[in-house]
Amino acid sequence: MSRKWSDTECKSRLSVAKASGMKNPALILVLMIGAGLASVAQNAITSPSGTESAAVSGQLQSEANATSLRNSLAQPAADNRSASVNDRAKVQFVGSDYASSEINRLVVEMTERMPVGGEYRASSESIGRLESAIKADGGHLMINPAVAQPSFCSSATYLVFVSTLEELNRERKIQFEPGVVEKLLVSGQRDGDGVWGRWNANGPGTARLFAELRIGRNFTSIEQAQAGDFLKIFWNDQIGAKEFGHSVVFLGRGRNRDGVEVVEYWSSNKKGGYGRASVPRSKIKRMLFSRLESPERINQISAGLKPDRYLAAMLTRSSTPREMEEMVGISGTGASGSAP
Repeated sequence: MSRKWSDTECKSRLSVAKASGMKNPALILVLMIGAGLASVAQNAITSPSGTESAAVSGQLQSEANATSLRNSLAQPAADNRSASVNDRAKVQFVGSDYASSEINRLVVEMTERMPVGGEYRASSESIGRLESAIKADGGHLMINPAVAQPSFCSSATYLVFVSTLEELNRERKIQFEPGVVEKLLVSGQRDGDGVWGRWNANGPGTARLFAELRIGRNFTSIEQAQAGDFLKIFWNDQIGAKEFGHSVVFLGRGRNRDGVEVVEYWSSNKKGGYGRASVPRSKIKRMLFSRLESPERINQISAGLKPDRYLAAMLTRSSTPREMEEMVGISGTGASGSAP
């Protein structure tokens, strides 16, 4: 989330200085300036954040904190080696790269139809490009991913999600009911509002959508994962306001030439934009998978979705793993679960 150095914070820092017996006004001023610079530096890392936060087109700047551009650290914070992997021969996979269901295979196919490369940037410009890339055309979605550049991780996976739904709609395997297409558009929704506002939120945004609409199953065990599952990667132990994470499409796991266990995925990545990447599994603190199984239930959004207070709160507070799992319908073991 975007973290603003507010007047309240400024006053609190001044109060701390006074409480510490620091009575020199010049020294206090220097410390306040330093604090302001530190806040700017933090914003450079975590804003846009979502873990990527930014103003959305059409919103006032004062409303910026109500929207996330998730996961500005699309690679482990202390590891710059998370790079695109175009040569799958570099990784010996252990079987989870296989998509057993027709829908999972279609999700993987949609990643292969996406542009390759382009600039990664979490910004209001990227949001605007995403809005322009998804248009309504009667009972169909007109999607042009090439327009959505620069891109960021949740914008990339959302394009794959809606492209999968539209392909099923076009093939008449599902049929959008009146009003559904418009609800799938990106129009500056705040975190927790509508479909995009859920997908893009901090914490378990995608999984909350899947649980609420019962369109698929959420689980945390990589042993159950298959290529084509949507995956939220958490780079740190935080869930919500202090998290660093990445929204991706899971492609498989295995060992690289050095024998290191890696997880391969597709997304918009800090190095290279749209494309495949892999990362040592040891760099991932937590994983939350969402498998699309009942896409026809997307029609439930035609009447609108009530704001999700839990996801909206993830901008300013943290969640526990247990709370998160309960909110996405995972059973007490945390291994897997169906939507409630």
